[in-house]
Amino acid sequence: MTQPPVLPPVPPKQSRGPLLIVGGLVLLLVVVIVTGLVLIMNRGDGKPAAVSESTPPARTKPSDPKAVEFRRVLTSKPGRCATPSPAGTACDDQGNLYTLGKVELDGSNVSDVKAGYDPAQGTSWYVNLTLDAEGAKLFGQLTGSIAKQQPPANQLAIVIHGEVAAAPAVQSEITGGQVQISGGYTRATAEALAKKITG
Repeated sequence: MTQPPVLPPVPPKQSRGPLLIVGGLVLLLVVVIVTGLVLIMNRGDGKPAAVSESTPPARTKPSDPKAVEFRRVLTSKPGRCATPSPAGTACDDQGNLYTLGKVELDGSNVSDVKAGYDPAQGTSWYVNLTLDAEGAKLFGQLTGSIAKQQPPANQLAIVIHGEVAAAPAVQSEITGGQVQISGGYTRATAEALAKKITG
């Protein structure tokens, strides 16, 4: 009598549950890492990061075209300034009263305003106004015309919110679109003036 062949014993079935859980966790970890890398790479794509809504960006241009005006000086005299100043006049912080011509250039042509420091002049702070292309052209023409006049008509008043911040005598045409307001400013007063212009 032949005996049936002996088959090896069949091992009992093991549960695959723990293996599936570990595999799922590994897959989830890979997805999280890849997502994080994509987000980090997108931040470095040259675009500025979003600015928090609670901190608006600082303005570098005048908020109002009338914030800064360039006007010819017609007359200038020391004394008390009436408040408010009569039409066509403005005063500086020293009390000098200026009779002014029409506005020939205003803040709509100013593209950048910032306080600056000139180490060559010790502690001299100033406010620099950068004009756009049209403003630079108009300013060159205006200063070229004023430079040919006799005092006080050779002065250009830079009027900030109705007050003369500076009224320098113009010696020659000024090109390049850079206007510097100086006059014994400290860092605090120069920055305050720049902020007053930009609003």
